[in-house]
Amino acid sequence: MQRRSLLNATLTATASLSLPRGLFAQPAVPFKLFDCHAHFYTNDPARYPFDARTARDGADKAIAKAMADPITPEVVFRFWDKAGVTRGLGVQYSTTYYTDNRYLLDVAAKHADRITPIVILEPTAADTPAKLEQMARDNRIAGVRFTGGPDASGSIPYLADAAHPTWEMCNALGLSITLMPSSNISAVALPLVRKFAERYANVVVVMDHIGFPAYAANPATFGFTPEHLALADIDNIHYKFTTLLITRLLNDKASVKDFLEFAVATFKADHMVWGTDYGNSEVEELALVQSALDAASGLRDEEQRAIFFDTAGKLFVPGGRGA
Repeated sequence: MQRRSLLNATLTATASLSLPRGLFAQPAVPFKLFDCHAHFYTNDPARYPFDARTARDGADKAIAKAMADPITPEVVFRFWDKAGVTRGLGVQYSTTYYTDNRYLLDVAAKHADRITPIVILEPTAADTPAKLEQMARDNRIAGVRFTGGPDASGSIPYLADAAHPTWEMCNALGLSITLMPSSNISAVALPLVRKFAERYANVVVVMDHIGFPAYAANPATFGFTPEHLALADIDNIHYKFTTLLITRLLNDKASVKDFLEFAVATFKADHMVWGTDYGNSEVEELALVQSALDAASGLRDEEQRAIFFDTAGKLFVPGGRGA
């Protein structure tokens, strides 16, 4: 069975609502949705070339996918309109463009009423603080995203001393910093996340995929390690609940509903946001939404509204939240 079909079947089988098998109707929710994780890419390499590292790193399949099935604003808006998503974040797609944010910024400029950009830059580059200041002013970005593991020296670049100027600029502008440290480095990365978040209290720190908890390793705490749990008392750290995380939990035979309820009890609903991972997760599009709504069905109405819309609207302000 192909991966897309397998995940669709798994999501359908675990849906708590009474949906026909394999059929996802338009979600019926009494509140608006804010998608905090949508990717955009085009099949126009003459104007928006793919980064040379993409092919070198073995992501040539991503280029083929982009050429055959580009994720343009028209494609995303059709999905958002069906799902009830009123606006969302455009998250730079590193798989095809790395730090070349031009396509994202262009589509966000044309559709500023619905798309707020989150860019990717080099965290330790000398010109990154100035770029962030310029992008906040001219492109109305709401933040920057850093991913990856240690460099050749063993240091995690976005949590290294050389990244302090970048964090200082985000702190001054009130921008968000989305972090995606993989689960295999969480024991080292997460204590550093705490230190940076405490030092730069005006930065909205967002843990992508809620910090990649590994359910199979720690089922009693739904995969959260002591390092994850130690972040719960830091007010400016927030957590993104995504389709990618849902599929990982399902692969580990975990209850996504129980997981989300544990996460909300630990980190609080007003510190959590939701994102579909549209353009990356290979799941039938309305299943991206329905599976998350099903997981949240046992939460109070105000908790659901916080996760799916209210908190994101407060955190991700175009141009930054200010000092």
